[in-house]
Amino acid sequence: MSIESNLAIEYSMGNAGFQLVTSTASTTGPFVAITTIAPTTFTSITGNGISGTWSSVTIPAGITLPGPIQSFQLTGGQVIAFNGVISS
Repeated sequence: MSIESNLAIEYSMGNAGFQLVTSTASTTGPFVAITTIAPTTFTSITGNGISGTWSSVTIPAGITLPGPIQSFQLTGGQVIAFNGVISS
């Protein structure tokens, strides 16, 4: 396996770090996953292959949403957003 391939795997697993998000301001990535640490409602989540109406669903603590996430906005709650490098 090449060094580039290993780096791609590491970045897809959040090796680029993470951040705690508790505000309702829009947060811009890219992110490879978001994990809820409190019951959380999203105003929006954008990224490749992400769809649905998020404002009517409260996601319990401990749920991880993987994917190529470009940005999101919380209505309420707290999440850890895992930074990543996303190729489209």
